[in-house]
Amino acid sequence: MFGQRASLELLGNDALEQSAVVANCTMNRERQLSGVNSYTRELGFNPLDVLAAGLVGAGRAEPSAAAGWLDLCCGTGRALIQAAGELRLAGLTGRTLLVGVDLVDAFDPVPAPPLNLELVCASVANWAPTRMFDLITCLTDCTTSGTSSPS
Repeated sequence: MFGQRASLELLGNDALEQSAVVANCTMNRERQLSGVNSYTRELGFNPLDVLAAGLVGAGRAEPSAAAGWLDLCCGTGRALIQAAGELRLAGLTGRTLLVGVDLVDAFDPVPAPPLNLELVCASVANWAPTRMFDLITCLTDCTTSGTSSPS
């Protein structure tokens, strides 16, 4: 059995983007900033701590540049929206930038449109950032259930 390799055929970008599993994973779409289903839990750190460190980091190429978090496959953007709210309360809206990119345009409503949040509907295969970021995340954990492999 160890000498045999399972024949896996990978999907191309077009087929992958049309896949219901990729576009509709509930776990990813509902991920929060903190709590049980959260970035903080999955990453082992709070993304806002990275932004805070970026704001005071001596190695910044542009000291006045906003600290940035790019989240690829961000789902509804819920964690970024929550982060924008926390940054607004801390008075850091003007010093931070949060960008979320997702294949499906199903973003949660943004309570008060913050100036530091951009949610983009695009394929990550075709989208390109226009700046550098202090933190780039892409958390996916979709699994298919109820499927069986051939015997």
